[in-house]
Amino acid sequence: MKLILPVSDFNLEHTLECGQAFRWAKTDGFYYGIIAERLLRIKYDGRRLICESDSPLNKEEVLEYFGLNEDLSCILREIDVDKRIHKAVLKFRGLRILNQGHWECLASFILSSYNNIPRIKKMIGKLSENFGKRLTLGQVEGYSFPAAAKIAKVKVSDLRRLGLGFRAGYLKDAACKIASGRLDLNGLEDLNYEEAKKSLISLKGVGEKVADCALLFSFKKYEAFPVDVWIKRGIEDLYFKGRAVPQKKIAEFARSHFGRYAGYAQEYLYHYLRRGR
Repeated sequence: MKLILPVSDFNLEHTLECGQAFRWAKTDGFYYGIIAERLLRIKYDGRRLICESDSPLNKEEVLEYFGLNEDLSCILREIDVDKRIHKAVLKFRGLRILNQGHWECLASFILSSYNNIPRIKKMIGKLSENFGKRLTLGQVEGYSFPAAAKIAKVKVSDLRRLGLGFRAGYLKDAACKIASGRLDLNGLEDLNYEEAKKSLISLKGVGEKVADCALLFSFKKYEAFPVDVWIKRGIEDLYFKGRAVPQKKIAEFARSHFGRYAGYAQEYLYHYLRRGR
């Protein structure tokens, strides 16, 4: 099935390569990835988002996943409050925050702890190959991300054998709590940012940064401002004259300075610091 969507104010490359998702790969001008157990091949020609899959495609699902229902112009006007963020917005305009599946996003960032992007991708790939569903698109093969209920039944030792290390126990613990209903991820949508964050931090291995990443990239809690090494150093350099500032203070400053879409500012600054500065 082929789906062609007229889209404006969008940059597919910046959106998929800014560190918010780990399962998209570019080959021969197309990005291949998985949305809700559908293997997709997509590209953007500056006017249209072209999507192909061997499974039926839902227009609204695609628009929602890529954040295309959001008024990006309005968001960027709100966060474009100083010359520093202005440079990032100019350089990477069109970057949108994705709305990923709750469990996959949370699990991915649990695996991201003390890790780098190539290793995170490798871990997620092995987890999916071993416990996910095989998907095909022509000659291309992929695997869906395994459900929490599936991971809950896997031994921690088997997860460690996939290279997950100490993160295996954290992933198993989260999967068990979600599969049993002790933590309702869908229910977090109805909570405010602080309440939702408190629920996620109750999980082993989920700290401020992991919780904020999940809330920003999956729950539309756009005030979330994840602070990793890049952002901490960058904010200290750009806004505090290089002075060391605690992670929590940086997040508080960002929410106050950039407002309700601080998470968008975070992602533009993150991409700017890593690639564009």
